[in-house]
Amino acid sequence: MPASMQQDLYEEFARALAGLCALERVREIEAAGDGAQASGLAARTWQDIDALGYVDALTPAELGGAGLSLEDAEGLLRAAGALALPYPLADTMLARALLRTSGQTVPEGPIALARALPGPRGLRCVQTPGAGLARTLLVQRDGCLLLVTAPAASDPGLFRPRASAAPAWTDSPAVLGRIALPDAAVQAWRNAADAAGIAGAMQAVLDRCITFVGERQQFGKALGRFQAIQQEISMLAEQVASTAMAARLACASGSMFPDATLAACARLRACEAIPMVCALAHAIHGAIGITEELALGIYTTRLHEWRATGTSEDECASLIGRQLLAGDSATLLDFVRGVMAVVPSDSVAGSACVAA
Repeated sequence: MPASMQQDLYEEFARALAGLCALERVREIEAAGDGAQASGLAARTWQDIDALGYVDALTPAELGGAGLSLEDAEGLLRAAGALALPYPLADTMLARALLRTSGQTVPEGPIALARALPGPRGLRCVQTPGAGLARTLLVQRDGCLLLVTAPAASDPGLFRPRASAAPAWTDSPAVLGRIALPDAAVQAWRNAADAAGIAGAMQAVLDRCITFVGERQQFGKALGRFQAIQQEISMLAEQVASTAMAARLACASGSMFPDATLAACARLRACEAIPMVCALAHAIHGAIGITEELALGIYTTRLHEWRATGTSEDECASLIGRQLLAGDSATLLDFVRGVMAVVPSDSVAGSACVAA
C-alpha cells in the first residue's frame, strides 16, 4: 500500500476514534474498569469501534477481513496510540487473524495478549495493558497461545489499575482455543506493535506541547518564542521522529510477523525515548501538566506503562547483540545493511515521510 494511502487510513481511523472514544470517555472507561463494562459504557464503545471494521484489518479477505499486512496496519496502531484508546486493539487484531486463519471461533469483545509466568499451579500472567477490559485472553506459554476466558478477579494494573491487569487463575482455566506459535514470533509482534502505538502517543504529546506553547503567554509573549522552550520542543520532536521511523521500519519487515531484530530495535528506540519525551513534555507544561485539566497525563502514564510491561531495553539490546555476534558481518555498518535488506526500499522512503 502506498505511503499516501497508509496516511489516509491513519487519518480516517483517528477521526473515527476521536468521535467514538474521545479523551473524556477514555477517562470514564479507565476509571471504572469492570464497572464500566457492567454498565455497558465500555462494551458499547467497543462495539461502535468494532463496527468500523478496522479491528479485522489483519484477517485475510477470504475470511471476512481486510487482508492487510502489518506494514499497512501500522497506521491503525499508531492512531490508537494517538487517541489513547484504552482497549488492547493490536492484540485483538492479531488474535482474530490467527483464530480465523486456524479455523477457530472468534469470541466477542476485546482480546488481550498476555504472557504466562512459570508456576506449579494455576495460571498467572505478567502485567498486561488493557487486560482489565478484555473478555478473553490469548496466553503465551511454551510455544502456544491459549485462548481462555478472562478471570473473575485479577491483580490490578500498576499504571491503569482498572483498565490493565495481571490476569491470574487459581486453577487451570478451560482452554477455548489453541494456536501453535513460537515465542520469538509473538515477542517480535509485541515489540513492533508496541513501538507503533508508542509513536502515535508521542506524536500526540508533541502536538499538545506545540499547541500549548503557542497559546500560553508569559511576560507578554507566547512561550514558544522563548529560545529555551524552542530547544525543548526541538529535542522532543527529534525523539518522536526517530521512534516513528523505527516503528515504521519494523512493521514493514514482514507480512504478519516482523523481523525480530528490527522489532527489537524499534522497541529499544521507543523505550529509550519515553523518559525524555515524558520529562520534556511535563517540563514544557509546568505544574499545570499534572492536573486533571489537561490530558497530558493520560498519554505519559500510557507511555510509562508500555515501557514497563513489555520487553525490557536490556532484553532488546541482548537480542540485537546476539544477532550481531552470530552473523558474519565484517563491520557494524554491514550488519545494519544486512538487517535493513529485509525492508522494501519504498517502505524506507515512507518511513522518512512519516517521521518528517
